[in-house]
Amino acid sequence: MFSLLKNLLGRADASAPAKGPLGLHLHAGFTIDTLLFRLCEEELLITLPGEEYTVGACGSFDLGAGCMIHRYYTTGDEFLQISTSGGLESHNIDDIKLFVYEESVGVSGEQAWREMLSAKAMGKTTLRWRDCQWQRVFNAEERGDIEPIYTLETVSNQAGARWEVHNFMMAYQREVTTDIFEYLLLNGEETFNARNQPEWIYSRALGADIPLTSLKVIG
Repeated sequence: MFSLLKNLLGRADASAPAKGPLGLHLHAGFTIDTLLFRLCEEELLITLPGEEYTVGACGSFDLGAGCMIHRYYTTGDEFLQISTSGGLESHNIDDIKLFVYEESVGVSGEQAWREMLSAKAMGKTTLRWRDCQWQRVFNAEERGDIEPIYTLETVSNQAGARWEVHNFMMAYQREVTTDIFEYLLLNGEETFNARNQPEWIYSRALGADIPLTSLKVIG
């Protein structure tokens, strides 16, 4: 998603943007109180984020039964992810995380794409990465390797473009300190160009929980 967004960000649309949870929208900004990050900065792998961000694109996942995932991609290397159930009010928010892309690379060839999405490559129960041990979050109770989770994301940007991303995701976590976790999100992204040809991207992103009281929307 990171590489694609860099090419698609453009002139702002003058029409009023649709608002999501906390009033977030395409032309909004938001700030994060980074005190929590600063307190455990030495233990975290995630790069200490800045405090103010601009939303460059929005993505949404409809999980069914009133459950949604809302993503707000910044004009930098981050995205804010908010999970809701039953509505968009503050009391409907189940979870808020900020992710920072660590890697985003194109995948050449269908065979390489399929191998990358295999249970062996993406769905191990535990993962050793950057000298840390990570535990699988998705279907953690299942034994053995599992296939990545498929979700369809609808994305729109400030230039008025709208497209779909087929995501194949796997999430891991590790406990940094008591009650503080860091997350590793692996994602295979499939989109189709104007000639209906598939284009593939593989990304890794590090994430952390964001308390609702630490987040402020601007605009």
